[in-house]
Amino acid sequence: MTMLTLDLVITKEDNSYKGSLTYNDNPLTQTAPTIPELETQIKKLLWEFESLDPDTVEFNHYYQCPAFFSEFAVLNKAQLAALTGLSSSQLEAFSSGTKKPSPDEAEKIENTLKDLASRLLKTSLVLS
Repeated sequence: MTMLTLDLVITKEDNSYKGSLTYNDNPLTQTAPTIPELETQIKKLLWEFESLDPDTVEFNHYYQCPAFFSEFAVLNKAQLAALTGLSSSQLEAFSSGTKKPSPDEAEKIENTLKDLASRLLKTSLVLS
């Protein structure tokens, strides 16, 4: 079965996530309280409007900062700031949506997160 990978832009609106994408020049938008539910809703739209089998669709997530920090609230922003070289107040502003990161700042955050993800993938816990 061939998988189709689509780019899903995720924003935060009140207490829900909003996902948007374009497929065959058709813009699709949906909201849901969680990212997994958002993916399900978008897949339903793709089935209804494009006859795409939901089991053959996966997504790349492109988060606006408030949505990212809401979805990954487990991340300590002060520690992330230290790893990126940005200030805690900058990350708080990005998280709340009062400020948007510059392309350079966004790249620093993304590179730090990818490095952290790589380190986590190599991690195993020892039970002793």
